[in-house]
Amino acid sequence: MNDNLLSKAVEAAINVIDAEARALDRLGEMVRSQEFRRAVEILFACQGTVYIVGLGKSGLVGQKIAATMTSTGAPAAYIHAGDALHGDLGAIRPRDCVILISKSGQTREILEVIPFLKNNRNPTISITNEPGSPLAERTDVTLPMMVETEGCPLNLAPMTSSTAAMAIGDALAGALIVARDFKPEHFARFHPAGRLGFLLTAKVGDLLKSGVNPVVEENVTLRQAVVALVESRMGGISIVGPEGKLTGALTDGDLKRIMLEKSPRLDEKLSLFMTRNPVVARPEDSAASAVEIMENRTTQISILPVVDADYKPLGILRLHDIIRSAL
Repeated sequence: MNDNLLSKAVEAAINVIDAEARALDRLGEMVRSQEFRRAVEILFACQGTVYIVGLGKSGLVGQKIAATMTSTGAPAAYIHAGDALHGDLGAIRPRDCVILISKSGQTREILEVIPFLKNNRNPTISITNEPGSPLAERTDVTLPMMVETEGCPLNLAPMTSSTAAMAIGDALAGALIVARDFKPEHFARFHPAGRLGFLLTAKVGDLLKSGVNPVVEENVTLRQAVVALVESRMGGISIVGPEGKLTGALTDGDLKRIMLEKSPRLDEKLSLFMTRNPVVARPEDSAASAVEIMENRTTQISILPVVDADYKPLGILRLHDIIRSAL
């Protein structure tokens, strides 16, 4: 490929992205419309399954929408429009609702499904680029794709329209997550496998190293604290007051900064150098929340003291322990 041809190819790629970006920007107006609100109300009220019916590229988008809704608490399934006309309509019950996808709004197989749905009294939502099409006229709610051009150099392959339809599906799923008060713990139930499932379901208490709980009192010397820190091999120690409650912490990183910035004597009291009121985790916290505590801060940390209801140390949780357990 010569440079001139390559430049033209890259320019075509840029045009695709630009076309899709413009369409997505226009969808913001659609999502704020009364029609979109009606669609959310229909899906929220659905007592059965949300069926998505499509054909070709619209069918592939429908499969993705169904998968996203199902994984976020709204049971959904995809039906190929052709298969629907040859028996698969039997899966749709009166309490189900149906989303039909067709850019033109004139796809024959899609339109031929509608009489059954009307007779079955299924609420229907169409996703189409033609608000005045037969599909739009025959469904309860129409969500327009807002596509001006496909972006395809030939303006034939469904590029922008597929992206827009998928974005509308994601918008509906996002709205339902909030409407149904779907929480991370609910998400975890549907994703028990893999790293994501682990982070959402594993508890901090389960990740603590058994029998290892390095603790020193705040009135010991810095030398004694350093010895405890080295012997623990945990990268940090918990520091307690007279009642055994956590008052501070000391990590390998803290010790390095202390030695560089303060030039302390090892016989000085630890209380002069420890980090007071450190951020902590609870044994019932999820691994995901512990990672967020470590990461979502101006200065990231990799170690957390874990305390019980009385604020007494139970152990040290390391980011390393979470990562190792998730692999």
